[in-house]
Amino acid sequence: MKKIIIITGASSGFGALTARALAKTGHTVYASMRETKGRNAPQVEEAKKFAKDNDVDLRAIELDVSSQESCDAAIQEIITKNGRLDVVIHNAGHMVFGPAEAFTTEPYAELYDINVLSPQRMNRSALPQLRKQGQGLVVWVSSTSTRGGTPPYLAPYIAAKAASHPRLFLRTPTLKKPSPWPSPPDLRTVVRPASQAPVF
Repeated sequence: MKKIIIITGASSGFGALTARALAKTGHTVYASMRETKGRNAPQVEEAKKFAKDNDVDLRAIELDVSSQESCDAAIQEIITKNGRLDVVIHNAGHMVFGPAEAFTTEPYAELYDINVLSPQRMNRSALPQLRKQGQGLVVWVSSTSTRGGTPPYLAPYIAAKAASHPRLFLRTPTLKKPSPWPSPPDLRTVVRPASQAPVF
């Protein structure tokens, strides 16, 4: 069944690759990125060209994950155009490189804002719609670096990725019915009606 999907941080890298792969399987995919009329304008054109060349439904959409207003506007635009939203993929991320003691608290805060807090902004925007529908899927793109054995000078990045690990967010079951999307049971999120939601 065709899904309506949004991927954050999809101007390049894993986000862009994932958006194209999902679009080629027949889904409507919103590749979100900031500054679509500025520095990412070439990426918007690349997405349009890919969609045309491959006859797929891949759409770039303006979204700055550091802004709640931007998250709200993007999700509302998707719902208005499609009547629903099926999948949210938290892919946006930021990396810094260097000795841990070289960083002041400001770049640390910026790193945590993008890697840890931005998924919560997106959840605040998207989850009400998924609960209204009674179904949906939320995917976090994490990193194997949180398990150790990684190159040096990545301490801030690894700490931020560990803090944003899905297991920290998905302790409370919210399953209405099993998800058709394969994933380990402890990393699966399916939304159930708000009337059945746990009270925190």
